Amino acid sequence: MAKIPFKSFLYLMQKRLLTTSPRLCSSSLPSSSLTLSSPSYTTQFLVKSCGLPLDSAVSISQKFNLDEKKMQNHDSVLEFLKSHGFSDTHIVKLVSKHPRILQSAVDRLKLKIEYLHENGFVGPVLHSVIVSNPTILRRSLDKHIKPSLDFLKEFLDTNERIVTAVKRGPWLLSFDLKGILKPNASLLMEEGVPRSKMSLLIALQPRAIMQNVDKMVYAIEMTRSFDIKPTDVAYVIAIAVILSMTKSMWQKKVELYKKLGLTEVEISKAIKRQPRVMACSEEKIKSLMDFFTNTMKLKPSVIATYPNLLLYSFDARIQPRFNVLNILASKKLLPAHKKIAWLLTESEARFLTNYVTKYLDQVPDLMELYLGVKKTNL
Repeated sequence: MAKIPFKSFLYLMQKRLLTTSPRLCSSSLPSSSLTLSSPSYTTQFLVKSCGLPLDSAVSISQKFNLDEKKMQNHDSVLEFLKSHGFSDTHIVKLVSKHPRILQSAVDRLKLKIEYLHENGFVGPVLHSVIVSNPTILRRSLDKHIKPSLDFLKEFLDTNERIVTAVKRGPWLLSFDLKGILKPNASLLMEEGVPRSKMSLLIALQPRAIMQNVDKMVYAIEMTRSFDIKPTDVAYVIAIAVILSMTKSMWQKKVELYKKLGLTEVEISKAIKRQPRVMACSEEKIKSLMDFFTNTMKLKPSVIATYPNLLLYSFDARIQPRFNVLNILASKKLLPAHKKIAWLLTESEARFLTNYVTKYLDQVPDLMELYLGVKKTNL
């Protein structure tokens, strides 16, 4: 039987896909139909057995080819993944991101999955992590996966915390352990960061420790310039914030704060107290600073004293509290010594008790005003 020209094959596949749904079961594909040589076999397998769209399969097959002689192994990989709960959708995403997974040895995959199970990666968590970073299953169990988890165990004391960190940064299990992760951790600890704070950084901002070592050195120098103690939580927050943006982006935000009335000293003061002020979007910074300085009549220096004000939601916190405090002040119910900026930072429970429910007899609709049910003219 003559071979079908590749272009004709694609046309026939497109026509078939318009009238039938691809089935993610290799057993539904007769072995006699897999007679086309690579890349036709690759394309056909990716579409019929893995469920990829034809255009994606063609694109992948132009860079990557499966050996038709190893079709049984490709089928075995898919069967293994399905037996561990990976859905058709998971498999499409996995193979699209990392088609070489089809060339894996099933016995090695089994050992890796079992080890991940032992360390808390089960069910949807396992699926999510692997789909996010399929490279994990291509890494050596003994040379990379185990040492990576051992590294995380030095700082995170439970499987639950390790799983949480890896969910946030799936690349932790496949990243350069010797060249980046360990050197970065050593730099921070040599600077005086205790293990408890290291665990916070890895658990909450795992991407920070995956930056190039020269960037970590830069971040440490920057944080040191703000006179933040390595033992403070603010230190690791500052490290993460600095590493999250380019030098030019950082400088652009510094210039924005200057333009809005803060001095360099005040900016440094704000960063020392709350490094996340540099992570706020420019739009939010401009909007809130406009409200604080023009509507609330606060001096820019006050924002440097209470930098958390820039982190709050305007609609959920700033506006409702200002409405309440504005009404109380107009009725002379607000103690004169109370600083309005500080009142915006009080906990929800304390603010509700001390400035809403306390004055409901004098201002019956205060709760409605606070909840946004009643509008007010400021």
